[in-house]
Amino acid sequence: MAADAQASFCATLVAQWSALGLDTAFVAPGSRSTPMALALDRAPGWRVEMLLDERSAAFAALGFGVATGRPAIALCTSGTAAAHFHAAVIEADLSAVPLLVVTGDRPPELRDVGAPQTIDQIKLFGSSVRWFHDPGVADWSTQARWSSLAAHCVDASTSGRPGPVHLNLPFREPLVGEAVVEESARRAIVTHRGRSVMAREELAMLASRVSGRRGVIVAGRGSGTGVDDLAAALDWPVFAEPRATCRGPRVVRHFDSLVRAESFAANLRPDTVLRIGEPPASKVTSQWFTSLGVEQIHVSAHPQFFDPDARVATHIVADPTAWALDLATEVSTSRSSHAFDTSWCADWCRAEAAASESIDRALNDLVMSGPLVARCLAASLPSGSHLVVSSSMPVRDLEWFGGRCDHLTVHSNRGANGIDGVIATAVGVASATGSSVGVLIGDVALLHDSSSLAGLARRDIDLRIVVTDNDGGGIFHYLPQASVVEADRFEKLFGTPHGTDLAALGHAHGLNTSTVSSRSELEEALSRRGPSLIVAPTDRRGDLDVHRHLHAAVAAVTA
Repeated sequence: MAADAQASFCATLVAQWSALGLDTAFVAPGSRSTPMALALDRAPGWRVEMLLDERSAAFAALGFGVATGRPAIALCTSGTAAAHFHAAVIEADLSAVPLLVVTGDRPPELRDVGAPQTIDQIKLFGSSVRWFHDPGVADWSTQARWSSLAAHCVDASTSGRPGPVHLNLPFREPLVGEAVVEESARRAIVTHRGRSVMAREELAMLASRVSGRRGVIVAGRGSGTGVDDLAAALDWPVFAEPRATCRGPRVVRHFDSLVRAESFAANLRPDTVLRIGEPPASKVTSQWFTSLGVEQIHVSAHPQFFDPDARVATHIVADPTAWALDLATEVSTSRSSHAFDTSWCADWCRAEAAASESIDRALNDLVMSGPLVARCLAASLPSGSHLVVSSSMPVRDLEWFGGRCDHLTVHSNRGANGIDGVIATAVGVASATGSSVGVLIGDVALLHDSSSLAGLARRDIDLRIVVTDNDGGGIFHYLPQASVVEADRFEKLFGTPHGTDLAALGHAHGLNTSTVSSRSELEEALSRRGPSLIVAPTDRRGDLDVHRHLHAAVAAVTA
């Protein structure tokens, strides 16, 4: 059989991607994407994971990129299948996660003529992608460009500010053919880029501005590994949300409750705030900084503003780890010329210890709740595990009350703050790392992504899913709507009770499923390897009271 141009084109792309270190694809089944699906599945060393719907496949590829920093392939067929990739593409864009989206398409002659499963896929994802390309139907006249195209996709997805790339590939029938790959296609086409750093003079000026002042470091995702060194040099506390990689003795995790304690917060007003990476979920903390009018400085690896309150005076684009270590060196060098308030950080650290103890005591006396589940899950997962947390209330319960996450790597899709694709994201993280992966998710988010449970029991991954089941949308009880909209209408529009038996859903998918009603039962269920689904029934209105009780307990020990 003579070599086929379409099959050879796809095999050449995959060969170049292999040379550049790509090795994983998440594929939704379909016909028009056949040439690429076969090329991926036949390529040596590639892992091809099948998911039944496109949204699951795209979010799983996103999870792989979150965990590794390398793009995975998300592949689907033509038509509305491609549209289901869009939510994951948006999240990859806003969270700067590398992702290579490949959509099969009909050839030009089948567009705009009523051919089935054909939509306009040209620039389907708009400005959410770093690069879009449609090379047309492959033929031998363009063979010299195939390897370069593959390399361009990877470079566009990983260089500068990482993100999604969309490669739209039209194919003509027949869709199956013999492939041949030139040996030159197996050699990587590499782009080298330098590291973004601040000039020495700029660092010295910044060190002079912050040294000797009472300040706070706010560390989020993307804050790098130099934060602890910088905190030690400045002797500042670090408000670390769970996704930050901070491990030092100056880490303050219960900052949301502490700044709500009025008398304590009034006595520990900072002069300067260094915000590194993405912001935490706590609106109260950002509002506190805004109300104080303190100087705010933001540092990020990419030129992306995180300043919804319009209070950041200085934006710094630099590699956060290198920047923090370099600034720590400058501060240490000039330390003798500045007076440092040694009680400042110590007061925050004592308050953190007291807050943690008070929350532990309070939770021991309370019924099953979102905060209790978050704290128990974080403490129970094996060291080295990953934890994927849904937006809405779970990420807040973990950030505010989850306590120490030092032994975990925490992920949450906070770019668009959506609740879609959480299970699929966790599947991608588990596939990428081979580690134990916990999932903290609400019932609505679980139902939203229930298709990702299909086939999960057969996957060789340790995925332990804990769902707080309060029969609806718990976060709305914390918003003004809860006090101004009449009860029946609020329940209809915002509470949205679903009445689904989530344990039955888990059993239907063949998962090891349990329902827990106490901390000991949850700990026992979490001690078992997954895939598993653990249902923790909670009460929406009761959780609101639990939050108030825990904040009050912290205020009491810091007064």
